Amino acid sequence: MRLGLGWLTAVILATALPAWAQPGNRLLSRDNLSQVSAHAWTIKGSPNIGIVVGSFATLVIDNGLGSKNGKIVSDIAMSLSPSTNKLYLTTTHYHAEHATGDGGFPPGTVLVRPRMQQAELEAEGQALIDLFSSRSEQDRELLKDYRYLKPDILFDSDYRLDLGGVTVRLMWLGPAHTKGDELILVEPDSVLFSGDVVQNKTGPFFYCGECTPKSWLAVVDKVAALNPKIVVPDHTPPGDASLIAQERGLMVDIQSRAMVLKAEGKSAEEAGKIVAAELQKKYAGWTGMARIAAAVEKAYADPS
Repeated sequence: MRLGLGWLTAVILATALPAWAQPGNRLLSRDNLSQVSAHAWTIKGSPNIGIVVGSFATLVIDNGLGSKNGKIVSDIAMSLSPSTNKLYLTTTHYHAEHATGDGGFPPGTVLVRPRMQQAELEAEGQALIDLFSSRSEQDRELLKDYRYLKPDILFDSDYRLDLGGVTVRLMWLGPAHTKGDELILVEPDSVLFSGDVVQNKTGPFFYCGECTPKSWLAVVDKVAALNPKIVVPDHTPPGDASLIAQERGLMVDIQSRAMVLKAEGKSAEEAGKIVAAELQKKYAGWTGMARIAAAVEKAYADPS
């Protein structure tokens, strides 16, 4: 029997749900609002939300779990903006805590999203909503009235928004955490909202068939060329460009060690255990490192 991709997604998450997706307090709060640059703010939460304000438009990056969080986010964004500002919304990827707050945004909000991410959301979004709803009463309550907006603008790889005195570059650079990861660069401030592609001392979670250490490394190399001064990940604290170098170092270690062990004739299972032990020691203090063996398996299976 051929099983649908949504079913497979649920099985993967149920058996290997990353730390950031574990049940917890999902409700976002203005108390966690902080300014990171001249035009950019973040709301610390699960996930971290980005807000970029120009003289005639405002961009929100991710919208939280469910319409209640979306309303909190949009209210904060509008309170930071001139009253006449147009509101834009984009999402770093399609996972439920990032992209189910649409219903809390006011009419007229312009949703911009990579074409690849939209296709992934349409194929897999409901499976994640069902899973999150099954994990805690709070998640179920927050998701009970979710409503996706239809994208107003879909782009293939690169899209620029002029918000008035600040230009924001929206980018799809290839598969990493998901097929449709989007990264957002606030150009005059040199601030990068990096989604789950660049985190702060957190191991990777490969969520799609095309997502491998090699593909993630290729994306990180493109990100490094942007030379941001400030990096704001989705689920970990902000930092400087050293976060990109750290992420790249981990991916290189996974990929290179996996290929050496594969050439030696080690099975993927054997190599996974070896590399996991090595990297958990080398990257002591990092979170999310329990998935390194699975990352090695992805490296072994990569046909490229």
